[in-house]
Amino acid sequence: MRPVPFTVAAAVGALLLLGACTDSDSGSGSDSSTSDSSTSGSDAGKDSAAKVSPLNAYLKSIRYDGGDSAKLHEKAENIIASCMKEAGFEYTPQEVPSAPAALDDPDEVGLVAWAEKYGYGYQRGPEPEAGEEEVVSPDADYLAAMSESEAVAYSLALFGDQDEAYSGDEYDWTKAGCHGKANHETYSNLDAAHEDPAYEDLQEEMRRMFEKVPDDPRLAAITAEWSACMNEVGFDFAKVGEARDSIAAGYAALPESGGDETTWADLGDKETATAIADATCQTKVGYPEKAQEVQFALEQEFIDTHKAELDAWVEQYATDEAAK
Repeated sequence: MRPVPFTVAAAVGALLLLGACTDSDSGSGSDSSTSDSSTSGSDAGKDSAAKVSPLNAYLKSIRYDGGDSAKLHEKAENIIASCMKEAGFEYTPQEVPSAPAALDDPDEVGLVAWAEKYGYGYQRGPEPEAGEEEVVSPDADYLAAMSESEAVAYSLALFGDQDEAYSGDEYDWTKAGCHGKANHETYSNLDAAHEDPAYEDLQEEMRRMFEKVPDDPRLAAITAEWSACMNEVGFDFAKVGEARDSIAAGYAALPESGGDETTWADLGDKETATAIADATCQTKVGYPEKAQEVQFALEQEFIDTHKAELDAWVEQYATDEAAK
């Protein structure tokens, strides 16, 4: 089984309404109080009011978020330019492409407002940016002046032979030209820490720890309050997460053709109504805050239990960039 890179935001998605951790520093590595990754985790994040995930603080020096995308893009483009020059061609590094419009941060807009805008995020997403212009290669004139044979040679140097690069489920970057070389040298080791078989069991234990949160006895009373609140507005769910799961199951049950517009519209309306009720009841009873408190406590227990393994993981894969 391939390990999944750890992020608290992803792990807590099964717990909180919108799949977003209320730890505003999650994955950012901005908590200066834990900048020394070799420090014992026994004091990390014990104050839940600080909203700092103990595991995120403890593991922040492992690059699990892909690093600085702009710097990585620049590195890859420079590798391509150098590679193409060696092949006898000009290549101007491309600028970082515009990031696609992102969903609002539920921590900033609030759970209910987020649900009103996106439901659970299955059908409705951010509005596309208006007036986006088509990206034109800075080498457009250079490419236009090429003969057909020169253009073929250029493409082969840049992209390689795609039929050879992709053979079934296998990918051979050495057959993918300068793009393959750049991607390999820039991105191939970013998830090394999470793909190391030596730490697969540790990550599996971590996943199981997060799965325990909804059933933790400390959430029993507040979960019952949430369920009663949902029942008052016509929804019969016993645990937080079941509401969202019911909508996911609805989409999964659509025919292979995807259903007609009416089916999608009806399910979208149901999604919105369910998500708003879910968010309203979670907010009313204070479930997100309590769930986070329990989650952080379990994280700290995990750190205390697996400290030697976590320290070895951090020591082996810590990077200065990820710790910033």
